[in-house]
Amino acid sequence: MAWEQGRAVVEGLIRTGMLERVPPNLAAAQSLLDVAETHLASALTLADTDTVLAYDALHGANRKAITAILLAQGLRPTRAGGHIALYDAVLAQLDPPLGRDLAAYHRVRRARNAGDYREEHDAVADDVRADHPGCRKIVDIAKRVIGQMPPF
Repeated sequence: MAWEQGRAVVEGLIRTGMLERVPPNLAAAQSLLDVAETHLASALTLADTDTVLAYDALHGANRKAITAILLAQGLRPTRAGGHIALYDAVLAQLDPPLGRDLAAYHRVRRARNAGDYREEHDAVADDVRADHPGCRKIVDIAKRVIGQMPPF
């Protein structure tokens, strides 16, 4: 049975070259989730000493979790689609009811970009700790839906 929610959005992302079809790969998806878990732990470890790298870890956890969802379905972003196509495809398929739980994705991506591309990074350790639960939700969502959503 096909996953119908968000189908038009995903098909549009494929048609415009933002996503591409690949063989579904549950083992690779699970491997990405394992790395996402490590990134979540690393972010908390780094929060007090290197907030820029801590945000890299949070963003990496989010990105890998969302990529895992798509990879399990036989989809992956292209260079043209990047991180935004990942989010758009998963949001279209999971909202409602889980869209609100994906909200940390963009906030963390912006904080990560501020550390990577601007001279000043205003985030402090408490910001990392405050964003961590939202990232935890994204990884947990991926764990729940992988294997439940059929190949696209």
